[in-house]
Amino acid sequence: MNAQRCNDLRLTGSGGANRVMEAELKRLVMRSPFDVRLGKPTREGEETLLYAFDARVAWVAACHHRTSSRISWDLCSSPAVRLEPLFADLLPALSSDDRLPDGKHLRFSVEVGSSSDFEASPLQLRGVVKNALVEALASRGVASDVDGDAPDVVFVARRVGMPDARRTVVGIDVGGGARHRRGARVAGGLAPLRETLAAQLIMLSRWDARTEPLVDPMAGSATIPIEAAGLAVGAAIRHPADLPLRHLAAFRGLPNETPDLFPGTVAKIIAIDADAECIPAMVGNLRAAALTGAAYDHSIVIAQQDVRGLTPDDIERLLPAVRHMQPGVFCFNPPYGVRIGGEHGEEALLALYADMGRALGRFSGWRAACFVANPKFVYAFGHRATMTKPASNANLRGTFLVFQL
Repeated sequence: MNAQRCNDLRLTGSGGANRVMEAELKRLVMRSPFDVRLGKPTREGEETLLYAFDARVAWVAACHHRTSSRISWDLCSSPAVRLEPLFADLLPALSSDDRLPDGKHLRFSVEVGSSSDFEASPLQLRGVVKNALVEALASRGVASDVDGDAPDVVFVARRVGMPDARRTVVGIDVGGGARHRRGARVAGGLAPLRETLAAQLIMLSRWDARTEPLVDPMAGSATIPIEAAGLAVGAAIRHPADLPLRHLAAFRGLPNETPDLFPGTVAKIIAIDADAECIPAMVGNLRAAALTGAAYDHSIVIAQQDVRGLTPDDIERLLPAVRHMQPGVFCFNPPYGVRIGGEHGEEALLALYADMGRALGRFSGWRAACFVANPKFVYAFGHRATMTKPASNANLRGTFLVFQL
């Protein structure tokens, strides 16, 4: 048998997300209800972190981690690139694995990640992993059904490693699927930033929620303000009951509730947009994310305002507490011209970028952070970026930028 036992917690994000994902997890674990020390991760490229598996760390990541796209628990791997040898490797490895879900009956599904160098289609790869799991579970007294609509557990198969040492890794998705699906958006904008990217952008801006206000001057459906509020208090994005943890013995005895990890933080966030139609969407999304009510009346402010006319006096009028804080951070997702900027042509779009640059230039000492997919943004904006990092929003390639104003 060529299969190897694995025992890694795998955090996957967008390209270049490793440092942000690592910094966020370290911050969360330090304030978690567990007395656990987070080890140094192994990096797979620029978008994957591997930690020695600890159920407590996995619980924190699955419930609270915002910058990762997927979180899984690697169980075993095989170098096989053809179906029959892979099945021959996986069946004994999985049959003897006491970490598999237990109980009398299990509904599961199998998802396939990167598999371009495997000598069969993704559908065939999924099928052979499914068959190995059905037999392995049966050998352990667990009857199973494949259910892609409402599975108890999702298994993940992917090809990983360097070109000369590629392996098929099989693991369990412990993070509740694609993590940009927060379940709190009831209204979307024209081109919203994925929630995971919004969280990365805020982390890259180095916003200190205790001492600095955060302003999104083109808030749209309030994705960035919602992520900022969640990061500030360490709010959960998944509840343990909505995760497969209850089917896995390693997680038994861990908490069933997910209180905020930074409950004393009162962030000051302003969400503004020139479009009046965005205001109801922001309110609805904030309410769905449980970010409205008395606790947030003096923390999150929504207003209609054109960024081109924005002044420091406007900010102080909207949120008077800003007067007693340090210079803050603008975090925003400007129109790119790819999906929503073309109606007035590129000339109008570049003029908007230039007007934004002049407006934000009034805020000396502040920082600005944004995700842009138009390469001409920097030149039109008129400020020199202190940080650039390639990224992609769904299939749209772009760049994270940070400016010192």
